[in-house]
Amino acid sequence: MPNIFVLFLLLFHPQSATDSEKNWEQMRSTAESQHEIVMLLIKRQDFDKIATASQKIFRLRFPGNKEHLLVREGQILADALIHHGQHELAHRVLAQALNSVRSNLSKAHLYKEIAYLCTKEGKDEEAMEHFEKAVELENSVP
Repeated sequence: MPNIFVLFLLLFHPQSATDSEKNWEQMRSTAESQHEIVMLLIKRQDFDKIATASQKIFRLRFPGNKEHLLVREGQILADALIHHGQHELAHRVLAQALNSVRSNLSKAHLYKEIAYLCTKEGKDEEAMEHFEKAVELENSVP
């Protein structure tokens, strides 16, 4: 019986998978372009525009299986900002990334990144709290 249901879905909704793929490709392309804008802003040291520009990436609702890309984006942008001495802005970008992900594993990765940043700033107690939060989240993943 499940095979008939699948056949029914394919016959009457053949574009649903294709539409989903098109939506993802459009979202991915938008994120890619916006990433380049943010990286150019960092290169030009136009730091007052970065939070708004990066938020455009993190507002995109990536599918769950692509959420790791938002984590990686947060890491890349934070690293670039750290290299320019923009630690507070790096914290803001990581907070944006943290607010954009849903899975505990993604959140754990971002808490670790925040902790690493705190360590670089000499904020060891704050770093410890973030590492502990990351461990808690990782332990809650089945």
